[in-house]
Amino acid sequence: MYLGPAFIFAAFASLFFVPGFLDIPLAHLTFRQVVSQLLFLGFGTIAIAALARSIEFDPVWPWKPSFRRVMGKLGFLPRAE
Repeated sequence: MYLGPAFIFAAFASLFFVPGFLDIPLAHLTFRQVVSQLLFLGFGTIAIAALARSIEFDPVWPWKPSFRRVMGKLGFLPRAE
């Protein structure tokens, strides 16, 4: 549920990446570069937060008991009885 938004926001963040942003002196930054970098940071932060939320709640991660239960029922993992 949270994994999809993580990828979507990561894609949005990649649209606003400013190459060499940290190498540009502050006096040479344009307003467009500053806005792009702020959008990159915002979308990147949201993507990381959504990924963390996905790891916490979504059952698609292999270390979650619900994932192992489903894989066991499908026959991919040996059943622990």
